[in-house]
Amino acid sequence: MSDEIYLEWRDEYLLGVAELDHEHKDLFRRLNELHEELGRDMDAKRVAGCLGEIYARVDAHFALEENYMRENKYSGYAKHKKHHDNFLDELREVSEQLLSAGIDPARRDALETKLRDWVLAHFTTTDREMVGLTD
Repeated sequence: MSDEIYLEWRDEYLLGVAELDHEHKDLFRRLNELHEELGRDMDAKRVAGCLGEIYARVDAHFALEENYMRENKYSGYAKHKKHHDNFLDELREVSEQLLSAGIDPARRDALETKLRDWVLAHFTTTDREMVGLTD
């Protein structure tokens, strides 16, 4: 599992806002680190550390995005913020379930699928709308 690239950065994910692009790339790196950790021996303590770091970085990143939206008077702010809030709730819930019930391949795969699908969908739709890259 750890030999494959879980999330590969592509320039099509760029938003043209340096701070946001930098943090998006960093999130890809951190999710790939989690993927590697989950592909090893699935040590709960190390996985918990990775998940905690990802949660903290995502939360901080969302604060940056939300500040960007307020500064630019983005009309979709409330809806976009709701996406952020819902994702943080889901990430916390899925992480707690994974760690409390034990890390097994099915739970690991469910977490990774949720993370990958949400990040890719959010970056390629909601975030692009935020910076005016969609019609």
